[in-house]
This record gives sequence, structure tokens and C-alpha cells, in this order.
Amino acid sequence: MVLSSEVDEDERVTDSRETESVVSESPRCGPGVKCLHSEEPIHSNITRIHQGLRKIQGIALKTMLKALIMLKREREDMGRDEKPMALEKLSEYGDKQLETLVGEAVEFCNDAARSGKLVDKLEEVAASDSEASACHSLATGLNSVLLDFKDRDIGRLKTCSANDLTLYNTGSNTNLDSKLLMKVSDGKSKSKPDIYESRYEDLLKSAPGLGTLSFEELAAYMETNQASGSQSSKSAETVPRIEWSDIVSCLEVKKTQGEWRQPLRRNWEQHGYSTRSLIQDDDPRFKSPSPTPSPAPNVSGSRTVRGGLKRERDPNDSLDEPSSKRSKTSSSGDECDTPLWSVHPGLLPPEIQCSFYGLELLRSRWNRTHSIVTLFSDDEFSLRWYDSQGCIRSHAISLSGEELPLAVATIILLQRFHAPMRGMANIELKANIDGEETFFDVPSSARPRWEVRGRRPMAVRPLPVAGKEISEQGPNSTPPPAKTPLDNCFFKWYWRESDRKAEKHIVDVAKARAQKYLPEGHASDVIDHLPDIYHSEDYEPLSTFHIRSLCQLDTTGALIPCAMMSKRLVSMEEAFEPDEVLVQVWDILRCLFLLWALGISHGDVSLDNIMSTLPSEDGTKRMVLNDFDLALVMTPGDESPGENGLVERTGTRPFMALDVLDDTDRLVKRIRRYDIESVFWSLLWYCSRKWDWNEGTNQQIWGRKWRWLRHLNVKDPVPDADVEEECIPLWTAVAVTICTEEHTLMVSKTQASLLANKPPRTDKDFLELCETMFPRAERYKSWPWMDFAVKKDRGPPS
Repeated sequence: MVLSSEVDEDERVTDSRETESVVSESPRCGPGVKCLHSEEPIHSNITRIHQGLRKIQGIALKTMLKALIMLKREREDMGRDEKPMALEKLSEYGDKQLETLVGEAVEFCNDAARSGKLVDKLEEVAASDSEASACHSLATGLNSVLLDFKDRDIGRLKTCSANDLTLYNTGSNTNLDSKLLMKVSDGKSKSKPDIYESRYEDLLKSAPGLGTLSFEELAAYMETNQASGSQSSKSAETVPRIEWSDIVSCLEVKKTQGEWRQPLRRNWEQHGYSTRSLIQDDDPRFKSPSPTPSPAPNVSGSRTVRGGLKRERDPNDSLDEPSSKRSKTSSSGDECDTPLWSVHPGLLPPEIQCSFYGLELLRSRWNRTHSIVTLFSDDEFSLRWYDSQGCIRSHAISLSGEELPLAVATIILLQRFHAPMRGMANIELKANIDGEETFFDVPSSARPRWEVRGRRPMAVRPLPVAGKEISEQGPNSTPPPAKTPLDNCFFKWYWRESDRKAEKHIVDVAKARAQKYLPEGHASDVIDHLPDIYHSEDYEPLSTFHIRSLCQLDTTGALIPCAMMSKRLVSMEEAFEPDEVLVQVWDILRCLFLLWALGISHGDVSLDNIMSTLPSEDGTKRMVLNDFDLALVMTPGDESPGENGLVERTGTRPFMALDVLDDTDRLVKRIRRYDIESVFWSLLWYCSRKWDWNEGTNQQIWGRKWRWLRHLNVKDPVPDADVEEECIPLWTAVAVTICTEEHTLMVSKTQASLLANKPPRTDKDFLELCETMFPRAERYKSWPWMDFAVKKDRGPPS
């Protein structure tokens, strides 16, 4: 199980510390709602998608098509001697190409000989009594468009190479592994898209029994076999067995209102489709986009895991499931207290189903930048673009009205996309390691974590390239081995908020300040417990900003993909026995304390982020504070980062300080004490997994944590049932420390304490309490670091 946190706040534990009852963790339909799952909880991932739908950005389809044309020009259509266009020129280019594209689609629709098959198949869709039969007809109709336009250049929108052309196939005619999709949807999603688009070459490879059919022959074969129904009636060799990574786009088909074929044929027979009527209302030529300027990029000695309590770390697949970090997707603003609309078991609303397809496509390749899903709901057609920032959805158009050519134009445009616009970024994997340019690869199974929105991280051990790189000796030679073996490296690919600094920058600042400000001989108290990051690179042209800017949508929260190579670390759970943790946790406590004094706020202390160096030959190892992607840089001496000391809530909820969970404001104060408290919640998780501390709202998790504390007898604590014997001393030390500190804090806030003018409790007070249960070794007492503060007279901060 992977930690996750973004769920709907439909039920809250009351603010009273005396509350005993716990309301249902899983959201349900509101009272009085007639639905098939009135007694069945809604899965948390479905809830996440519900919440994500509230943030969907809507746009007119023609405006979206123009934006896609402009983005296509910049990402894949520029000639070698061409440069990126200025915004005004790019907008004019988009206007011209859109008019040409829509004009070609109108001409097609007004030509009965060319569009007759499409209309016939759309009529079959309208008259069909099931979505399954509708899918067969729709796929054939869409393929008739692709066949007609496969050799036609449309302005600057050139055709693809023969092998790169695409066709539509029904999901029922396909073998597709959807185990992970079903897992993240709790079995509620369809296992296959109703219709999917795939490359001609991939379709042939997926079904060896089809031999070497031409593009036209394959389309004809698929038309004949679309309606054959069950796969059992076909040869196993002719049923495509594809991967999600082979799917270009997905189509969801929904029938609810019966027939709509009469108005479709009437409009079509009148040959009255008009380019002018389709683009003149809010023709982009009359109002050039004026987006906000793009933000500048900021730029082992292992042991056996005990009793199933520790998560084994497979670097290739450990990130498949939902993210553990709330802030990796959003702040607390995503929580809400409004009821969810009905979700029926096995029958997701089409918008939810489209989202699952979009997210499954996003995680199908580590370098997938976006995915495209189309919805055919009765006679309505709409397009969706999913990326790490969320979803852009076009307003629905009517296929039976005057807007049919816009749907055709969309299909034609998608046909002309190459790999970059299909979401497959061409990333050359290389890193500067110890001054040497090193080429590398990632495991073929590597893929990002499943997330509704957010950073979608992928962290793996890099692999040597397999002779595909170009070295100084020529394109077919292999470069000499790197000075730093890749075995000692770790590669991370993730999407970072454009207004945040890169991890390498923050870690470099922390190390520079440690060298500058800490007493001589003690910079290592920080530097030795920070990651060694060799290389970091942003890919700003792939930022989620650009599509939103071109669509004239709000670009707030844009994300930039970032590649990072660092020295390999191992899990603290894997490297340290419980008795070692009791001593060496001071590595982290001291490092955290000094980082804050140096003006570095981590903001996401968790068990996963407390790691270890690889043991040296003599067995020496150090704890390392890792993952600074949510860290903030302050002026040394500042108590809190952010304007007025307030920032968005960050962290992993089972490890968040109680006060952070209990704060209902969108912006919260981030202070050093919260990071220190998170260390002990992390150690508690090391001893005993509290999975329900990861489910529900922040308030619900706060309530569960508080009740756990209230039932502790500090004088004679009884370990939780799942605590193994070797962990009992550590568990006891953690439980007593947290419970005593929280009680002391509560007392310090009472009226009597305030009236007595007692000084507020300090971080040093907290650490001195920690020492009661976690005695410091002499090496942690070599200087009075708990009293350290940066002196202002030592020059400007780094």
C-alpha cells in the first residue's frame, strides 16, 4: 500500500479533543440520493478525480484546436533553420492553419461521396441499442476519415509517415493488461477503453497473425472484424495484444438519450456546413491571445524486511500507485465539504471514466507529457487534454448540428501529430557526473506514479546505454565507461512547480551556507547528512504552462519536468536496525535544526525521506535527509518562510505535525518544530504502520492521531499489537516523546500558564525533552549547536 492523501473532506471530526466516535472514512452519497451503492463507500481515488473535476479548465473546441496547432508548430513542425515564433506571429499562424483545417473538414462533410460512410456509421451509432455496437460503428466511421486524409497535406499540417499513421480499434477487439488500472479504481473502471487510437505499425506488431497488411488493408480488416463480437471467435494471433504505452488516445462512448440520426442526415444532405459559421463567432483572429509571460525555470548492507511491516523498495515499480504526498498534488484547498455526486458500482460517470483513461496513459511511459481522451456522449463530442497540472476540456459540440466539421477537424489534426504532440517526449538521457557527460538509460518498466495531479515522480537506478548513444568516436561506437559507476547513482524524473527552486539549487545553497556560517569543523554536521546531487536539468519547453497560455487559460500552478541524478541512497528502514535508530536519529535532528538556522525549511519530513548512505567497507553509514523538492529558502534567522510567514500546507499526512493537520486554513505557518515532530511520527511508522492515518480528511487523521495519544499510558506504555519485539524500545521512546511534548504544549497554552508569563516553549526545549528517551552520544555534544544562530555580521546570505 502506498500512502495517499488527497480525498474529499465531506465528514470532519469535531474540534473537541474529547471526541470518541469516528465517522466513516470513505465518502458516500448524500442522504436521500437513490443510487446503487448507497451502502458502498466510494474509493478514495474516485474521490480524488471528483475533486479534480472541480478544477477542470473549459474552453471552446475551436480555440483548443488553434492552441494545439500552435503548440504543434513549436514542438515538432519547426524546420532546422526556423526559430520559435513571437506570440503575435504564432497566433497569426494558428489562425491561418485553423481556417485551412476547418475548411478541409467542411469540404469533406459537404462531399457526399467522401463523407457518406462517416454519416452512415454515425447514424448506426445513433440507432444502436448498446454502447458496444455503437463502438464498432464509430471506430469504422472515424477510420473512414483517416483513410480519406492520410495522403492530404493541409496547409503546414503535413501527413505522417506511413508507419506513423493511426487507426481506431475497439477495446473489445483487444487484449490489454489493465491490472493496475483496476487496482487504482477499486475495480470500478472499465478495463479497456471503448475505442483506442494506435499507430499502424504498433497494430501490426501487436497481432503477428495479420502479417504485412497495408494501411488500407488493415483498416478494411478491422472494419470487417469490428462487429464480430467476442474474441473467442477470432484467432489469438489476429487479436491485438497491446500495452497502454502503445495507445495514442482513448475514446469513451456513452449512450443515454436514444436516437439523434434525423437531424444529422438532414443537415448533411443540405450540404450547408460552413467554415465561416464555425469560426467567426469568437474567431481568434479578432482577438489575439495575451497570455502571461512564461515563468523562468528555476532552473548495501541490507537486512530482511521484518514481518511485512516494512515496504520493500523496488526501484522499478515502487511508484506505481497513488502518491503519498498531499502537497505533491495540491494544498489543502482541494478539500471540500460538499457531497459527491452518485457513483454506481462498475458504472463510472463518463467524465470520471475519461479521467481514469487519461491518467493511465500518463503513467504508461515515464516520459509521457500529456494524454488525450475524447468523449462521444450521444451526439455530443468533446476533447480532453490531461497533464500533470490537471485537465483541459473542450466544450461539447453537436455532431447532429452544424458543428460536425469541427469533430472531423479534430480527428484530422490528431492524425497529423507526431510523437511529441502525442505526449511521447524525446528526452536524451545524459548527466554531468563529476564533470563528465554520462549517457544512461532507465529500465523499460520504469514509469511515474499514478496521480490525479502533481509531480508524478519516477525514481530508478539508471542503466548503461545499449549502444544507441553518439560518442566522439562516431554514432555507432560506445563511449568509455563513466568515472562514477551508474551503480552508485539514482535518477529521478518529476514535475516541479515553476515557482519553486530545483532540489539541487536548494541543497547547494544549504551546503554553501553551512560552509559559510557554521563553526569551523562543523559544516559536516549538515553537509554529511544531505544528498549529493550531481546533475539537475529542467525541460521548460515541455512545461504545462504553454498549452494553457496558448488556450488563454489561467497558468497558475504550471509544472516543469525536471531530471535529476544523485548519489545512490538506501532506505533508512533497510539500513538501520531499531537500536541503531535510537542513537543515529540525532543525525537528522541536528541537521534539521541547523538547516532552519541557516534559512532552509524542508517541509516534508517523512519515513521515505529519511534515508541512509551505503555502508562503507567498515560498515559506517549515516542518515541523510532527502527530497528537498518542497523545501524553501529563507533569509538566515527567519522564523518561517513565505509572505507573512504563511505558505501552502506541505508534507505527507501520516507524518504531519498535529497542529498542521488541525489547521483548516489554506495557508499555514511552517516552523522548525513541525519538522522535528515529523521525525518522530516517521519513527513511529517505522515501528508500526497506521494505515488509517493516511485515509480521510486532514481533520479525520488529526482525530485518529490524537485518540492514539490519549490512550497511551506514558508511565507504562503498551505497544501497539503489530509492533515487533525488536522495535518495542524504539516505539516506547517515540510514543513517550510525542505524548509528553503534546501534553507540555497544551499546558503551555492554558490560561494559567499565560497569566504566569512563562516564556514560550522553544525548539531547544523540545530537543532536550527528546534526549530523555533518545540519549545523545558524545559526538552529538561536541558543540552547543542547539544555541546556534547566524550572526548578521558575516556578510550577506548565500
